[in-house]
Amino acid sequence: MRQRRGFALVATTLFAAVLVAFVGLAIDVGYLQWQKLRAQTAADAAANGAVLEVRKASSNTAITSAGQADASLNGFTNGANNTTVTINHPPLSGPQAGNVNAVEALVARTLPTFFMAIVGQMNATVGARAVSMLGGGAGGGCVYSLNPNVPRAFQIAGGNSTYLACGVLVSSSSSTAFHMEGSSKLYLKNNAAVSVFGGVDLTGQTRILNFTTGQNVTATKPSSPPADPLSAVAAPSAGGMTVRGNSHTYYDMNAKPSGNTIQPGVYCGGLQIGSTGGATFTMAPGVYVMAGGGFQMGSQGKVDATGVTIYNTSGPNSGVAGCNAAFAPFNLDGQANIHISAPTSGPLEGIAFFQDRNITNATANQFVGGSSSLINGAIYLLHSPLVFSGNNSVGGYLILVADTITINGDSTVNNDYSSLQDGSPIKSNAVLAE
Repeated sequence: MRQRRGFALVATTLFAAVLVAFVGLAIDVGYLQWQKLRAQTAADAAANGAVLEVRKASSNTAITSAGQADASLNGFTNGANNTTVTINHPPLSGPQAGNVNAVEALVARTLPTFFMAIVGQMNATVGARAVSMLGGGAGGGCVYSLNPNVPRAFQIAGGNSTYLACGVLVSSSSSTAFHMEGSSKLYLKNNAAVSVFGGVDLTGQTRILNFTTGQNVTATKPSSPPADPLSAVAAPSAGGMTVRGNSHTYYDMNAKPSGNTIQPGVYCGGLQIGSTGGATFTMAPGVYVMAGGGFQMGSQGKVDATGVTIYNTSGPNSGVAGCNAAFAPFNLDGQANIHISAPTSGPLEGIAFFQDRNITNATANQFVGGSSSLINGAIYLLHSPLVFSGNNSVGGYLILVADTITINGDSTVNNDYSSLQDGSPIKSNAVLAE
């Protein structure tokens, strides 16, 4: 009987020791898992905070400081309590490696163990990683087709080559929302991407390619349709502006503006520029309101416009007494050449062409000027189609936002926002990509 009691005592002691060990292990594992969740929250915050500095074209030092500051606000301070917070711009690994519109945040902390120390495991390291990128996804998107349902909401036709340093986002739910035909090629720089809520229709010999690697790029599908990325930009008001005549204004080589300089203000009936006979007309900085009649440039017209926003509305919508002309779209056609740069600060920072959001018009806006045309700014046509063939190949930035977008002819779009005081005018929230 005594032997049985002795055996039971030994067995109970051993069982209790094993039970305590398992309980201790569970406590340590649970504690480390909790710390890992905290680290992930800090990494997410760090990536989102850092990428907002990318939007402002800040230095890598500022990007790193912003990311580490947001991690610190979430309890993980770089260099304190065995913690490291590393910010990589661009990311060094994963699908967004090399994407200059994305930031990678790595958070790690070494922690002491409790019960695991009994078996020699004195500490353990928890880590987390997050990647955030601009423009609602798609590698810092700056080309947005926002019609919710039509086929070919975004299309590239013919045998042309299109080069984009930023992503394409298409809201249409159609099975052919994104369409390419002929032998056209879309080259994506900076690891930009294509994001289509509906379907992708690549016909003929068309391809979407990574510009650096030459590899095919497959479009992704967002969880919801992309929204208007410039919704925060307030439309200009014609109130208090100088009215430049009560009817359609026309300039050409035989009817030149004073000093070859066109002045900002309200143009009742719109503004048209014909052949300038080799001369270059200057548009002085400011806002130009087309109160009906639209803005048009014809063959051999040459215009240089710096710090300019052209706002297109109808006469009645302008609110200017005596302006009654009907709305007409933008039309830059033929061999027209325009060098236009949007304001670099202020409420219309980064906006070159802006159509009244209250106007829905099915007539396409034509931006198919000469090969030397250069646009630094956004073309914003929320409820109208855009036909585009142009470039800012020497640098700068270009943003295309329209109901539908058709690209005809070789085109180049860059996304260097360093000239802007507040960076890209697209102020949509950063998106966690990884």
